[in-house]
Amino acid sequence: MFFTKLFKSHVFLMLLSGILLALPWYEGLPSYTIFFALVPLFVSYYRLVEQKAGFWKTIGYVFLAFFTWNILSTWWIYNATLIGAILAVLITSFLMTLVFSIYHFVHINTSKTIGAFAFVTLWLAWEQFFHNSEVAWPWLTLGNSLGNHPMVIQWYEFTGVLGGSLWILVVNFFIISQITAYLEKVYGRIAWFFSDVLLFFAIPFALSLYLFYSYEEKGEPVNVVVVQPNIDPYNEKFSGLTNDQQMDIMLNLAEESIDSTVSYVVCPETAIDDRIWEHQVAENGSILRIKDFVNRHPNAMWVTGLISLKLYEPGEQTSPTARKLPYDNRYYYDRYNSAIQVDTSFGLPIYHKSKLVVGVEMMPYPQYLKFLEKLSIDLGGITGSLGTQPDRGVFKSLDDKFGVGPIICYESVFGEFVSGYIKNGANLLFVITNDGWWGDTPGYRQHLSMSRIRAIEMRRSIARSANTGISALINQRGEIIDSLGWWKRGTLKGTILANNKVTYYANHGDYLGNISAFMALLSLVYALVQHLMKRKER
Repeated sequence: MFFTKLFKSHVFLMLLSGILLALPWYEGLPSYTIFFALVPLFVSYYRLVEQKAGFWKTIGYVFLAFFTWNILSTWWIYNATLIGAILAVLITSFLMTLVFSIYHFVHINTSKTIGAFAFVTLWLAWEQFFHNSEVAWPWLTLGNSLGNHPMVIQWYEFTGVLGGSLWILVVNFFIISQITAYLEKVYGRIAWFFSDVLLFFAIPFALSLYLFYSYEEKGEPVNVVVVQPNIDPYNEKFSGLTNDQQMDIMLNLAEESIDSTVSYVVCPETAIDDRIWEHQVAENGSILRIKDFVNRHPNAMWVTGLISLKLYEPGEQTSPTARKLPYDNRYYYDRYNSAIQVDTSFGLPIYHKSKLVVGVEMMPYPQYLKFLEKLSIDLGGITGSLGTQPDRGVFKSLDDKFGVGPIICYESVFGEFVSGYIKNGANLLFVITNDGWWGDTPGYRQHLSMSRIRAIEMRRSIARSANTGISALINQRGEIIDSLGWWKRGTLKGTILANNKVTYYANHGDYLGNISAFMALLSLVYALVQHLMKRKER
């Protein structure tokens, strides 16, 4: 009797859905719950519709499920900013509920089948929007939940992460349809259950296993040294240690591992905190120390993060993120979270991070909301709206054989964005990051799993340098071939392969999201027509 009442409770079912959705975001907990996580939510929702519970009551229960999912999966943001964590959870939960509200309109004006189709396409379209909007926060994209299981997502090289979301949604709805058939005593439909599962779950699973075991890594071997300096971002990185002391740590670590076979030394995001004017970068003390290192080891190129500044001359056109120079109002300047390559040519190419963290590195729509910059969260002195660049810069090797895509931290979350490096000639990907802001929480592990997804989507080997967090070498199948764990100082030395082949996904991007947006719009128009016809008949 107790369990019967429990499973009839809307609060219980919504909380259960939220918990099942959150479990895959914890390494070591079962990820397969994602394939039936939406079932309790929809069982409760259908019951609420039958009970004619009313729009606000129904949507309130749905919000509870999404709120539970968000807070259980991303609570760790509070270690960096409590306000940011609250806003991320509330805004994302609200937007998920808004998507469900649109689905609700389609469902009550059409049928369960059309409604299910609308929900899948609406959700994929929303995930696509959240990858590309100025308030981008696609962390909980459903397909990301499988990042620690590369054996089952090898076909992401054709579909990208949205293919995983589609798979998860379809399997959920087939389970929901069977439960609905059972509850409605339509037993004939239940007989199709196993064939449906075989078609929509087992076949993608089997295809991935085949691709995993048959895939042969491609490209020329490249030896790299990945440096993890493990400098505390709160007490040392931007206040406790001088720039020279931090450079001492990184140079000494690299020196211990370097030999004549090493082609790249990779250091983390903002490893150089000198706030370097870009027109004076060749004169900077930290850059000159790295130059001395590569001159002593001429086969090696040094790729690292830095904070850089660009000065605009009086009358020169400025960007929407430019600000006045405090001591001379005639001049404007931009601040960047950047990456640079130092080699014996001393060409010093610089790339500017262009997918920025909302509320920390940027305020959305800076041309309209520039006055909100003062509300940004201070994480290491690079707050406010930073500058960006329109294209994905690729660092070329001296012999032009290798092209490195320097992915800076948050950029590694965006598949279609990363494909821009591939299109510009990157046959290697370096992820440079500083994950220590979140402490020893699931956050940095989740971030690492997204690099594994990018490796599969692009079929590129990845060298990942984290100041604190997990540095890793990842192969083209998304496997971690070596790693350095949380709060450890050291280096990784290994071989990765420079692959020139471009995957279908890298060529075509998030086409599933674009198709879904169109199909969702058709569903909505059809539902609107049905709604107007019903009103006319009354």
